Amino acid sequence: MKNNPLRIATVIILISLFLIGCTSTPQGDQTQLIETDNDAISVVEEVLEEDVSNSDIDIEIPRFTIKADVNLQGELSALYSAYFDGELPVFIMDDPDLLVTAAPEIAAERPVVYPTFLPDTILIPQIDNEDIDNFIQFAISPDGQQVLIEIGALPEILVITDQAGRQLEIHQPIRQVLSAYGPATAVIYSVNGWDRLVAASYLGARDPQGAEAMERIDPRFPELVGDDLFSQQEFDLEEAAALEPNLIIGASRSSWIESVEQLGVPVFLVEAETAQQLRETALLIGELFGPHSYAQAQAWVNYFDWVIDTIQKQWSENPMEPKPQVLFSGTEPLRVASGDMYQTEIIESAGGISVSAELSGYWNDVNLEQVVIWDPELIIIPPYGGAKVETITESQEWQIIDSVAFGQVFRMPKLVAPWDTPAPDSVLGIVWLAELLHPEIVELTCASETNFFYNTFYNYAISGDEIGAICTLN
Repeated sequence: MKNNPLRIATVIILISLFLIGCTSTPQGDQTQLIETDNDAISVVEEVLEEDVSNSDIDIEIPRFTIKADVNLQGELSALYSAYFDGELPVFIMDDPDLLVTAAPEIAAERPVVYPTFLPDTILIPQIDNEDIDNFIQFAISPDGQQVLIEIGALPEILVITDQAGRQLEIHQPIRQVLSAYGPATAVIYSVNGWDRLVAASYLGARDPQGAEAMERIDPRFPELVGDDLFSQQEFDLEEAAALEPNLIIGASRSSWIESVEQLGVPVFLVEAETAQQLRETALLIGELFGPHSYAQAQAWVNYFDWVIDTIQKQWSENPMEPKPQVLFSGTEPLRVASGDMYQTEIIESAGGISVSAELSGYWNDVNLEQVVIWDPELIIIPPYGGAKVETITESQEWQIIDSVAFGQVFRMPKLVAPWDTPAPDSVLGIVWLAELLHPEIVELTCASETNFFYNTFYNYAISGDEIGAICTLN
């Protein structure tokens, strides 16, 4: 209707006249004034109603509604406007499409990790909506972090101490990361930082099976894998410079630390050789990547501790259950894990005793006579370095050991990262071994925890066939 503006203007004038009358009417005539005002308002409502119903002016419907505390609405408005090109969000009190609230305490038993865009503040969709899903992904992304940094809601510089004891200032957000340490790469995937990798050293991805699994998890893997260029011993400076990382993560024992300083890129060093160090590594890397990654890291630490506590509790409730003697063999049958190694912690967490726990250092070479003296009830071999169960079980020399004669030699599983290495996946190695050592007592199963772990921490919908192949004893 072309005369809508004129009619609306007329209505506004009428309202103004009545308001003026309100201010000038004597006190004694107030009752009549109220009646007159009500009549006028009815007329105004009729006019406006007619104009709206006949108008060709489009009324904009919000993409979705949001419920959030007032002190969060500024941050949400900035994110919303940045993602939806200047649009503003609609906040409501009841029945929102998107709920923004304080994060609950992260559960230990199979935790749920909600999208976390600010520390301890989460986004929970209340309906299925593509705009909401895309907005959430933006809010927890580096681009979303940048918006929040610009308005002062997140720090531009993160001051953090690495596991070599060095204090660093890391510009936020991290967008391009080079990981030269396999355990660190596994942590990066488990805290939802995988899409920021520009190159990485991987655990367990050199063999065809591991490489295929890694490519299913991350289709970019063939372009990212850099084991020949970046490791604890090797670091190709020219290739690294071409990749333009804004952060390099390496092992504290790397041989190239001083030479890399010429790149002018911060180098964050980690040390993940024990369970406690692995917990610390996960939390530190989570902190580097922002609020959502830190929440993901906290969830993994809680889950890791819950698995160990659950197994220990179930075992302690059966005091007559013995702890089996276990030998963890290495890439050579007579190369065994020392008491200082992570494999020994896995054995102990699973309710066993490592027969080689008295040894120190790294892998130790022993003779067969020592193995006979130890007389392990089970022998575990690693899923890397060419180690094979048959190398032991088909050896005539090893037949003098009862565990070999009775077929108690098993290969530790893996999807990509071996489950005996200090990586987040190792929590599954504890479950697998506990189920093997105490099948009548331990209620956790390899199949159920494997399904939960990869869906939760790798965002990978692992198939039933994969789970069956991994968890089947061999």
